[in-house]
Amino acid sequence: MTILIIGGVLLCIIAGVVIYDTNRFVIKRYELQDGRLTGDYRFVMLSDLHGKSYGKDNIRLLKAIEDCKPDAVYIAGDMITAKPEADFSTAVKLIRDLSDQYPVYYGSGNHEYRMEIYPQKFENMSRQFEEAIRHPNLIRLKNNRYFIPGKNIQVLGVEIDREYYKKLHAPQMTAAYLKEKLGETDSSCYSILIAHNPAYFPVYAEYGADLVLSGHVHGGIARLPLLGGVISPALRLFPKYDGGLFKKDGKVMILGRGLGTHTLPIRFLNPGELVEVTISSSPLANKPKM
Repeated sequence: MTILIIGGVLLCIIAGVVIYDTNRFVIKRYELQDGRLTGDYRFVMLSDLHGKSYGKDNIRLLKAIEDCKPDAVYIAGDMITAKPEADFSTAVKLIRDLSDQYPVYYGSGNHEYRMEIYPQKFENMSRQFEEAIRHPNLIRLKNNRYFIPGKNIQVLGVEIDREYYKKLHAPQMTAAYLKEKLGETDSSCYSILIAHNPAYFPVYAEYGADLVLSGHVHGGIARLPLLGGVISPALRLFPKYDGGLFKKDGKVMILGRGLGTHTLPIRFLNPGELVEVTISSSPLANKPKM
């Protein structure tokens, strides 16, 4: 009987943590530096919202973004969930509300891409979504780039082909593949690459992206002390890239843990995450705290 009571208490605690973490988000802040920038630059990154709303019309999320005082908003994909019966109104309103206030750079996730390549299943949902979010301040990045005036920054967004999202046995990727999609990088300016799937970070770094912004993994859904995220969408246990900042050969990837849920609608010790990034144009040691 004692064991049953203890087990019941533990289950209640776990359920409470899941409910709490699934309905909150934290702000994760990073500071970087690069002398090629012509001025300091701060932005927030969202990923993997999957239509979730934090308060009516995402008021809590919008207030948190406003408090960050960003120069721009970056979206690293999967603002919606690709289902024929899906309602995109929550994501559309949030994207348009953000576009009313900031430049928004939106790269695709596998869900936006899936709607686009399977018209027989989704009919004209992709076109309707793209038309609904169209805005003068929204830069849609689908295998193209945009130069940010006055900052010496180029932003690129890559849509990788569906085989690179395969579970268990995804193919290898090469830098030549990215060059075919995006062209050559310009090393005279700072390159920010929005690439939804973080599994290919070494290739993104080899390609020449100075900063990679990714999502997709949802922080591993559940996180365990010392072990990190439990499982990736590719069904890999304790994936190497589960969330946070990673470095390779002088290049950086910031992997957001996402804001919503998909398939398994839970988070455990893994609240949603809004990412704030400040890139300084001069060494951080010489700058006052912001």
